Amino acid sequence: MDEFTIRRLEAILNGYFEAKVPKEVRSFVRLKYVWDGKAMILFEERSHSHGRQWLCSAIAQFRLEHNQWNVYALNASHDWVPVKSIAPSPDFERQLEQVELDPEGIFWPTGDWAETF
Repeated sequence: MDEFTIRRLEAILNGYFEAKVPKEVRSFVRLKYVWDGKAMILFEERSHSHGRQWLCSAIAQFRLEHNQWNVYALNASHDWVPVKSIAPSPDFERQLEQVELDPEGIFWPTGDWAETF
């Protein structure tokens, strides 16, 4: 993947994080991503021990395969498996939106952060 595309996707993700995580909980919850070749893993970190440690949970993996973004989720064995309800798409933002909408409760099982803290 070229550098321009990576920077564009990072800008999309940073804007998404800004909108997704309310300011009042950012010292307790944060979203991050890590690149692994043509794949990107989206994960959540939650503060533990008053911010001295962070617990990390993977949320979704986005893989660029044959010029299409495919969305993967962790199964019970902690293996990445394709999410059948999200069709491959060349549009990364569409795939991120599908993860955000999460009608099956695959990606965001913990619910609203504002209610958690």
